Amino acid sequence: MRIAVLLLVSMAVPTFARAASSRDVLELLQTAADALTNEDAGVFLDHFDHNMPQYSALRANVEGLLAAYQVESTVEIVSDEGDNEKRSLQLDWVLITEEKAVVRGAAATRRLILNCRIERRGKQWKITLLDPLDFFKY
Repeated sequence: MRIAVLLLVSMAVPTFARAASSRDVLELLQTAADALTNEDAGVFLDHFDHNMPQYSALRANVEGLLAAYQVESTVEIVSDEGDNEKRSLQLDWVLITEEKAVVRGAAATRRLILNCRIERRGKQWKITLLDPLDFFKY
């Protein structure tokens, strides 16, 4: 009987570790999406590793997007694989944009599955790859 209880406890520990990690990942993505809606390019970009390939292009795209458009942003995880240090995800990201310069400007909806990689930097997750970056182009 003790062996069965120990086996059940040992099987439960990795599940709890994954659940905590998933909560962290969800929070990272939700706060990034919220930053776009709140027109805060700095907070959005803080979720990224500044040394990632094409970070400067991402920054220019996001800053231009937020200067020209009011943005509503949502993101959902389609797939999530990896461990507590590195994860590969597919994200269903939706942007609803409306031109700022025009009263009742044209609205458009963008929706795409993005490939994403995140890695732990200390205690925080950072996005190290997001593809395609043109999704955020203005």
